[in-house]
Amino acid sequence: MKKGTMSPAAVLFQAGVVRAVGHPLRIQMLMYIGGKERQVSEIIEYLHTNAANVSRHLGILRRAGVLAARKRGRCVYYRVAMSSVLEFLDSLGKTLDRKMSR
Repeated sequence: MKKGTMSPAAVLFQAGVVRAVGHPLRIQMLMYIGGKERQVSEIIEYLHTNAANVSRHLGILRRAGVLAARKRGRCVYYRVAMSSVLEFLDSLGKTLDRKMSR
């Protein structure tokens, strides 16, 4: 395959990840979770929204492979499974900072 080209499967995978991340609440979740492991109740408290809404958005990120979940007793803990997504969001934030400082 030529440099700079991707297989159709790779393109579909990337599109799925971008689609999963592409919601303001999910971006907030990812930035809050960051390099840590967070319990669902912590995420709910941080976002000031209801459990059903948080659960739905966590599920979207988990199904896309962006988040991983671990259950311990009755508690579920989430961590970012795809660190490149955090790097991407950080890069976008830096780009915005540069644009705003002009």
